[in-house]
Amino acid sequence: MNYIALVKRLDPLIEEEVTIEINGVEFTGFASICPYEIEIGKSYPVFIGFTVLEDLKIYEIREEKKELERIASSYEYYIRGVLHEDTIDAGIVLTDEDDYFSEYTELIGRNVEMKVARISIDFLRASTHL
Repeated sequence: MNYIALVKRLDPLIEEEVTIEINGVEFTGFASICPYEIEIGKSYPVFIGFTVLEDLKIYEIREEKKELERIASSYEYYIRGVLHEDTIDAGIVLTDEDDYFSEYTELIGRNVEMKVARISIDFLRASTHL
């Protein structure tokens, strides 16, 4: 899903690590695509996805939570929200680019939780930055 993200932090040691805020949701991810220099305090168009390094497991949960919960100081996150055919709404919408959700059609429209290795942030080209 495409958003306008405010850059909150850039890691001085890990070039790809960036903390952004979208619609009041702040999280740290990896800038897998960044075709220009970004600056703290400025907003840019982004596409948000996720990376899975092992098997993805999606579980139904009872709570109606929409959140991204970072696991300790790692890059892993629990993503909780409503599952859709190719997205999950966790307060912000993350897109399933690798067709993982097709194995969980029985959970579409339900509250779920999944664990991902990291959240990917693609900075998109635009004629002007906000």
